[in-house]
Amino acid sequence: MADTLPTGPGFPRASAVCMRSLVAHPSHKGDPHDTLAAIRGFHATRLEWTYGDKPEFIQKVHALGVEYGGALAAGSYVGQAPPIEWNVVGLDAQRLVPHWMRHWPRPNPWGCANNPEFAAGHVRAALAVVAAGADVIQRDEPEQNMLAVLWGGCLCRHCIAGFRVWLERNATPQELAKAGVTDLATFDYAAHLRAKNAPSGDAFRRWPEGGQLRTYFKQFQLDASVAFHQRWRAELDKQAGRHIPVSCNNGARDWGPVRMPFDFCIGELAAKEATPTHFYECMRQARGHGRLQTITMPLKTVATPAEQESADWILLTRKSIATAYALGGLIEMPWDTFLPDAQRYFGKPEHYADLTAFVRGIAPHLDGHAEAFTTGCAVEDARWKGMAQPLALGDATPHVLAVVRTLPGSPAAAVAIHLVDWRDEPQPFSITVKMDLFFGKEPATLRLLQPIAAYDRAAHDKAFDSRDYAPLVRSTSLAISADGTVALPPLAPWGVVIVAKRDKPH
Repeated sequence: MADTLPTGPGFPRASAVCMRSLVAHPSHKGDPHDTLAAIRGFHATRLEWTYGDKPEFIQKVHALGVEYGGALAAGSYVGQAPPIEWNVVGLDAQRLVPHWMRHWPRPNPWGCANNPEFAAGHVRAALAVVAAGADVIQRDEPEQNMLAVLWGGCLCRHCIAGFRVWLERNATPQELAKAGVTDLATFDYAAHLRAKNAPSGDAFRRWPEGGQLRTYFKQFQLDASVAFHQRWRAELDKQAGRHIPVSCNNGARDWGPVRMPFDFCIGELAAKEATPTHFYECMRQARGHGRLQTITMPLKTVATPAEQESADWILLTRKSIATAYALGGLIEMPWDTFLPDAQRYFGKPEHYADLTAFVRGIAPHLDGHAEAFTTGCAVEDARWKGMAQPLALGDATPHVLAVVRTLPGSPAAAVAIHLVDWRDEPQPFSITVKMDLFFGKEPATLRLLQPIAAYDRAAHDKAFDSRDYAPLVRSTSLAISADGTVALPPLAPWGVVIVAKRDKPH
C-alpha cells in the first residue's frame, strides 16, 4: 500500500534537516545573527535558499558536513544592461513592481521571460552560484511573466512580437477576426490597447473590455514562463557540464505548469493552512507529481518581537515540524524566515532543537520509508476505503495524526508509526494496532521513540560534532494487549512507535 517514493538528483533525504538563511550572517557589523552557529544549533544538514555566491562562506558550510543550496529570483541577472532594459513593463513603458514589494525602499527587479538579454543574464547568475560551490539552487518567484499580467504586463517589444507568434500558432483566422485582429503580421497588442483606452498597471486585469485577446495574452505569458524555465535550465546544465538540481517556491500548494520544469518544491506556508489535512494533501500532491515538498514554518503577520516568541506560535511551528516529517515531507527550520509584513523570524534552537535532533536520531526510520496509511485529524486515506485498516485511534481520532511508514520491498523491516498530537495540551491516549497486517502471525515488539525535551546545549553540541544522536532520543518498550491496544503517554507533540518482528530463538 505504500506510495511510490519520489527520488531524483539533489532531492534531500527524508531525515534531512533543512534551514534557510536569506544571506550569510553576520552580513554587516552589528548583525546579531550567525548562520554557521544556527546550522549547529538546529542540527541542519542542508542550508538552502541562500542568496550570495561567496566561495569562502560555502566552503565553511561544506566543512560542517552540510549541503549548500543557492538561490535565484525573478530578477536575478548578471550582466551590463540596467534593469529597465529587461524588467517587465506596462502599457506606459513603466517598470512594473510586484504588489508585495511596493513598500520596500528598493524593490527587486522582475525580469521578462521573453527578453533575450535577461535570459542570458539569468543563466550567468545561476552559473555564478554553481561556480561558487552550490550543490542545488532554489528558484523563487517562478511565475515570471504569468504573474506580471496581474500588474498590467509585460508589454515590451519582445512580448509584443512573441504574442504575434503565439496567436499564429494557437488561434484560427476566424477567432482572430472575432477578437479584432485583422492583420496579424502587423498586429501590436500594446497599440491595440491604447486605441481602446485600456488602463495601465493593476487595473488592466479588471478591465471589462479585455475580452478574448486578454485571455489569449494570459495564456501566452503562462506558456512563455514555462518555456523560459525549460530553456534556462537546459542552458545551465549545458554550460555547467552536469545536471544542476533546481527547486522552486510553490506556496506549499501550487503544482501548476510553471512548477513542472523544476525538480522539487520549497513552499511558503500560510499560518492558516498549517493543519494536518492541508499537510496531508500537500505531500500527497507532491508525490503524485513525482516531486518532494518542503514547507516553511507557518507564516503570519506579527507586530512586535514578543509576538515572535508567543507560545502558541512556537507550538504551532513544532506541530508543523513533526507533521511534515511524519508525512514524508520536509520543513525549513524556523530561522531567517520571511514574514508577510517583511520582518524575518529568527527562532531559537532551545524551542525546536529537540525535534531536529530527534529527526537525526531516527534517520533509519525515515530514509527510504514510504507512507502506507494515514488517519486522524480529519484525514481520510482513500486507499483503505472498505478495507480493514492497520491502526485505529479511538477517542484520540480528532486530535492525533497517525502515519504508518514502511520500507517498500522489505516486508520484514520494522514499521514506524508516527503520532503527532495536535492538542494544545497533549493527553495520554491509546491506539489499536491490527498486528496481522504488519507481520502476519509473527510475534513483534513495540517501542516508543520520543525526543528528549529538556534542552541541554552541551549535549546538543556534542551530538552535532559526533553525529551520534542516540543520547537525544528516548526509547521506551510498549505493551500490547490481546486486542491490539497500546497505551501511550502524552506526546509533546511527536512520538514514533516502532513495530519490529521479534527475534526468533536460536
